[in-house]
Order: sequence, then structure tokens, then C-alpha cells
Amino acid sequence: MWPLRKKPRQRRFEGRKAPPGGWSAWQKFTRSGGLLAAALAVVFYLAAAGMYLWPVEPFGYRLGQYLPEDVHARVDFRVRVPERVKEAAQQAELRTPAVFRYDPAAVAEITTALRRMPRRAPAPPATQPAPTTAPAPTTRPAEPTTAPADANMLSPWQLVAEDPNALKAYLENVDRLAAALRGVYTVRLKPAEEHKHPFRWPRTALLHAPGQAQPAELTAGELTDVDNPDEAGLSAATAARLASVFLEPRREVVREYLTKALPANPVYRYDRRATQERMDAAVSAVFADPPDEVYKEYSTGERIVSRSLRKTPDGERAIGLTHEEMPLLAAEHEAFARRQAEKPLLYWSRLVGKACIAMLVVMMLAAYVARYHGDLIADRGALTGILVLLAAMLATNKVLAGVLHFNPLVALLPVMMTGAVLTIARNQRFALAVGVFMALLVLLQIRGSMEQLLVMLVGMAAILFQLRDVRSRTTLIRASAVAATLTFLAVLVTGLATAKPWPFLLRDGMWAAGSGLMCGFVIQGALPLIESAFHVATSLTLLEWCDASRPLLKRLAMEAPGTYNHSLQLGALCEAGAEAIGARGLLARVGAYYHDIGKINKPDYFIENQAGLTSRHAKLSPAMSLLIIIGHVKDGLELAREYGLPKVLHEFITSHHGTTLVQYFYHAAAEQRKEAAERAPDEAEFRYPGPKPRSKEPAILMLADAAESSVRAMSDPTAGRIEDQVHAMVNRRLMDGQLDECDLTLKEVHQIEASLVKGLCSMYHTRIAYPTPPNSKAAPGDAKPAEDKPEGAENGNGKNGANGNSGAKQ
Repeated sequence: MWPLRKKPRQRRFEGRKAPPGGWSAWQKFTRSGGLLAAALAVVFYLAAAGMYLWPVEPFGYRLGQYLPEDVHARVDFRVRVPERVKEAAQQAELRTPAVFRYDPAAVAEITTALRRMPRRAPAPPATQPAPTTAPAPTTRPAEPTTAPADANMLSPWQLVAEDPNALKAYLENVDRLAAALRGVYTVRLKPAEEHKHPFRWPRTALLHAPGQAQPAELTAGELTDVDNPDEAGLSAATAARLASVFLEPRREVVREYLTKALPANPVYRYDRRATQERMDAAVSAVFADPPDEVYKEYSTGERIVSRSLRKTPDGERAIGLTHEEMPLLAAEHEAFARRQAEKPLLYWSRLVGKACIAMLVVMMLAAYVARYHGDLIADRGALTGILVLLAAMLATNKVLAGVLHFNPLVALLPVMMTGAVLTIARNQRFALAVGVFMALLVLLQIRGSMEQLLVMLVGMAAILFQLRDVRSRTTLIRASAVAATLTFLAVLVTGLATAKPWPFLLRDGMWAAGSGLMCGFVIQGALPLIESAFHVATSLTLLEWCDASRPLLKRLAMEAPGTYNHSLQLGALCEAGAEAIGARGLLARVGAYYHDIGKINKPDYFIENQAGLTSRHAKLSPAMSLLIIIGHVKDGLELAREYGLPKVLHEFITSHHGTTLVQYFYHAAAEQRKEAAERAPDEAEFRYPGPKPRSKEPAILMLADAAESSVRAMSDPTAGRIEDQVHAMVNRRLMDGQLDECDLTLKEVHQIEASLVKGLCSMYHTRIAYPTPPNSKAAPGDAKPAEDKPEGAENGNGKNGANGNSGAKQ
């Protein structure tokens, strides 16, 4: 008979003495880890609210976005016109004065040539006249070698060269000319191809003359005194004015020399580097602080961007936001944000309202976890991991949609990843509920619509419903492909409901499908990290660990073959029992494979590995044997850590005996003490240290281990006796309170028992004895030939028939 109820749970407060009045609600909350869980929830809320509220007024437009209606200015604003800014920069360049610097080398070369002219004047020829003009200078003007046109013109130069007073007066005139050259603004501009914007002549000029602290800036009216010999040549008036200090007839020779020397040796040379620096500074100043004329003014209510369906000569055409329209929207958004910040009451009221909306979502999430998943409150590691996952996914969405301004449907990626990871770490029901709250938080971030929420929920549900069992590497890819297809269809359906044009529908659908596909690849790459962070093992990992070539299983098979065979049999029983109640059959099978690995250290002390008839415990006291028997649990846990066994399998090692009594050695110790007239030992001294199973799969292993061991010890395991024995062992574990901490129901226990009976009957079924072949010696299991054929043997219903229950008569 089944008991009416199990013993009440005392898991959370077991071992703690309650006050006389019992535990209050606050005491239960604090002692179960509620304060830490509340602190983690507050930290998560601050992170989620911070990402939602920053910025308070996000810029909600992106390039190529569909606009169903015209966009009108909410406030007065102005925006820069790029063409006007470019024109202003060009005008700033043109207004930049050209920089010219005084060239003393050119003046020195001219004056040196003039000083040497009297001394190098040639004598008159005997038969032909000397030339009347000076030779044209090449790169630098040569010293004047001009001779007068006739003999009468040569005598003044000879007289100057021979007369010290005349020579002194001539040299003084050369010095006067050198001083006058400083005021002769002969310049040479840079070549036209070096100008940013070619100009024939600068509007202003800066001339750095010697002896002046500041350069002389000449305006457009004053530039008439400046000559550019490369373009217009040196004026005759300037050359005559410079040569007027000399006496005739030398004045004309000097004038002609200066006419040719000054173009090759301008007194002021163009400083290209300094001018370019001043131009760049002027252009930078324009971009840093543009003048008012580069702005275009917009008033409140004025249309700034037309809707995406625009009329063209060819008909109506769908056009998304363009590069030219984005600056307009950005300028209007900045002006609106400044206007909102100028009203503190309105600003802070909106901030508080949005913070309260985020708080409501987080509070509903916390209430759901506390009400239906209270074990997470005590499990600080799992709770922290889940909250970190949610915060990381919110941050990912913030970067993708808020900072990089991708299509808002990229929010599918963090929502689907949340559902997939929580399905792997916990279960589908928990992942679905938490995923809904995650979708709401993401929707708040992107300021999305109900259509976008629907698409996110479709994608999340599509992928998590396919990830109950990850048995191959293609499972995630296949699940993401199905989810991508469904989200693509969901985008089309919601888009048709809002009359969105097909080009935008297809583009949004591709974004949604791409996000769904990306989710599968990301989860597959991060699967080892997920398993390590949440202490879980997917079926893919479990399949790897149930491989017989694993070092730990090979060692178990070599050093403890009896235990290895026992583990294999338990694996088949546990998998069938788990699948009978909808639990993870593969996890139960792999856990059974490794539950007794601690027996590797002392295999001969366990009956299944003893080859002889004499037990190793015969010479040991019951207390010593007890230490060896229960020590295989601790040894198994150490081996699991040494070989890197997944932590989800550790519970199978530590809890497959729970806190059950080691009955054989307890009775042996009781008999010894009875013979010595001592008090019987306490049962607590001969119990396993535990813990008791906390999940279904380890509990199934406990029941299967007890049932298989007891049936193995039976001398004649018939089907009826196996059923009675299994029922007795399951009932004994149930009454002993070993299943109090797991969530198995009585119905599930009954289903597990039926599965164990079926499996054990198939393992220990009876076989017929085969007759001995003629002229052969009978084997111990062979049947003896019968002289008379039993009645009904033709139909197989005799005692020795093939379908007989007892086999051949020996």
C-alpha cells in the first residue's frame, strides 16, 4: 500500500531551531537569502533603468527608415546648410592675406652688381661700337656690363672709376637705392596650381618689412603699389624712380638694369607655408563657429521631412530617410532636447515616470521568480548568473539599436538569446516567462511598438520550444533557422497590417531573419561557457561523457569491472524510468554510469568486484567496513573533480544513497554489541552522509540502485517476486524520507516503479535449457532427454516446452 503523504519538507530551515512562536514572514525571508536576492534585484533594476533612461529623449531615426507620416518641427531651430558652409570657407580663404617676406639676398645681389659696375666698365673698342643695353639676366642677374653706345658714353664710367670722389658719390647713390628698395613692393606669387582656390591677385597682403615689429597689411586699395613681375612686369615708372638718384648718363643704364634685375630678384617673396596656415586657421574657424548666414531657419510646425511614400513624375515611390534629411532631424532633436531640459519640472516628471515603468516590469519579474522559482532565492550563484545574463543582453541591445542605430528588429537577437540560454540552463517554462519580461525591457529601450513586441515573442518562443534537448551540433542551427523563418513571416504579417510598403517589409524581414540565424551561431559558440556558468550539461555534452573511451569509464571498466557492469545496467534502468515521467533520460543514464566511480580506489571491498568466496570485510570490524563503504561517495566526488566531470553529474555521486542506513554492517555491529552485552549502536552512526536527492534524475537513480541490488541478491528472481521486491524497496526509500527534497509526485514514483519492474524482469528473465547434442557430454545447463514425450508438447505447453516457466526437468 502506498502511504497517504510524504513527510513534510524542512529543507530551508532544517537544523535551525525555530522560536516559540514559529518563523515570521520576515525571518523566513532573511534566513532563506531574501536580502541578497533583493539587493541583486535592485542592482539589476538600476542597470536596466539606466540603459532605458539614457538618453531620456533618444534620437529615433536612422538612415533609410520608413516614415508613414510627414515629420514637423516641434520647436524653432536652425540647421547648417553644407553648401553655405562650403562657400563661407571659400570666402574665408579668399579673405586671408597673402604673406610676403623681405628678401635681403635679392637686394644685396642688385646693389653688389651696381657697386661693381664702374670698376668693370669695358674700354671702348677700336673699330666697332659697344652695345647700348645690358644683357638679360638668367636665373640671377649678372653684374652690369653695359657699355655706352659710343665713346662719349664710356668716359663718364671711366671717370667714375678713376676719380675717388666720383666713385664715392656713386656708391652713396647705390646705398640710397638699396634703402629705397625696401619700399618697392615687388613680389612673386605662388603658382596658381598651389592655391586651394586660384586667384589672380590677393585681396589683402601682409608684407614683413625689415625693422617692423608687425607686418604691414595692405588692403585692396593699397595693393596698387605692389607689382607682380610674373604677371604684369615691373612698371617703367618704378624703375625710373629708383634710378633717379643717379646722374646722367648713368641713370639710363641703371634704369635698364633694374628693369631686368628686379623681376628675377623680387624684393618680397611669397611665404607659402605661412599663408596656408592662415588659410587653414580661417577655414577651421568657420567650421567651429559658422557665421549666421550658413544657417537655415525652421519654425514650429513646419514640415522638415516628407513621408516615405512620395509623389514623383513616374508615380508614387517609397523613399526612406536620406543622408540629406538626417542632419535636419538631428538638429530638430537637439533643439527639442534643449527645450525640454529648460523645463526642470517637465523633465524630471518624465524621468520619474519612465523609471517607474521600468520598476513595474522588474517587480513583476521578481514576483514571478519568488512565487514559482523560490529555489533561486537560496541559490545565489544561479540567481546572479541569470541577472548578469539579462543585464548583458540589455547592454547588447543598447549598443546595437541605441548606439550603432541598427534596425530595431536587431533586438530579436538578445531576446532570443535570453530564451535559448535560460532553456539550456533551467527549463522551457522558466525561459518563456523570463523571456517575456526581457522582451518588455527591450521594447522600452527601443521605444518600440506592439508589432515589434509580437515579432520578438514569436522569435523567442520559436527557438526555445526546439531546445529541450541539444543532442547534436546542428540542433541550434536548425532551431535558429526555423525561428528565422517564423520571424520573417511575423514581420510580413505585422507590416501588412500597418500598410508598410513591400521594400521596407522585405528589408525588415531580412533583419529579423538575420538576427534569428545569428542567435543559433552565437549560442553554439558560447555553449561551453553557458554550461560552465550555470553548472548544466546539454545532451551534446552528456553524449560525449557516456562514450566508453572516456578515461574515467575505461579506468572503471579495467579496475572495477563488476561495478562497471552494474553501472551500465543502472544506466538503462534510469533512462527508461526518467523517460516514463518526462524527465531527462540521457542525464539519468550518464549519471548512473558515473555514480559509483569512487569504488575504483578500493574495488575489492565491494561484492560485485570480489572474485573469491571470502569477503575482504571478514577480518574488519563493522565500523571499519562502514568507513570503506561510505567512503566511495567522497572518493567519487574527488575523482569527478579531478577528471573534470560536469557539475550536474556530481549530485548523482553524492546523493545516490542519500542518508540511507548501511543495514548489513549495522546489523553486524548490533550483533557484536549484543554478544558483548552492550547497547545497540545508533542508526545515525551507520547512515550515509547524504545529501538527499534534490532533482528527479538522481532520485530515479537511488530507487533503481536499491531495486537492482536487491533483485540481484534474489536466488530465483521471477516476475512476481521482482515486482514485490521493487515495490518493497521503493516504499522503504519513500518511508525513510529519502525523496522529501525532490519534486517527484506519487504518480511519478508509481510510473518509475513500473518501469523498473519491466526493466529488471527483462534483465533477469528465465531461459529454457537446451538438449545435449548427440555424442556430446552434457553441460551443467543442458536438459536431459526424456523418454516419453509429454502430452501437449507439440503446442509448446508442456513443462519442458519452449514457453514453459520452469525450464527442463533436471
